[in-house]
Amino acid sequence: MTRTKPADEQPEPAPDATPTAVPVPAPAPAGTANTADRYEPYPGTAFFHGGRYSPINTAAGARLTQEGHAPAGKTLGPDWTTAHRDAWQSYQQSLRPKGGGDTSGIPDESAWTQLKVPRVSPLPKES
Repeated sequence: MTRTKPADEQPEPAPDATPTAVPVPAPAPAGTANTADRYEPYPGTAFFHGGRYSPINTAAGARLTQEGHAPAGKTLGPDWTTAHRDAWQSYQQSLRPKGGGDTSGIPDESAWTQLKVPRVSPLPKES
């Protein structure tokens, strides 16, 4: 059995024996992740054209449907169609009422970021 000395019997540390502080990055709050990991990055205006087949279109279409902007009776799948353009145009008009910006139906970076399309493409590998 080991006996510990009472506090008044403990030797005092030498004045120059202060521990050095090592900076430790603060952990991210629980339940949050890097935005780049959670949301699809904006693919650029050239991405959105007829004939484009991508799961990104499906993910964006699902978000537009959740927001109430999908044309009635239309499923926004992986093929870019006029239904996608119409849904984006409706969404852009809700963001920019009274013609206050781009409402062409081709997503711009601001509208894309606000829609928060979930990531479906793989994360880039770190080098």
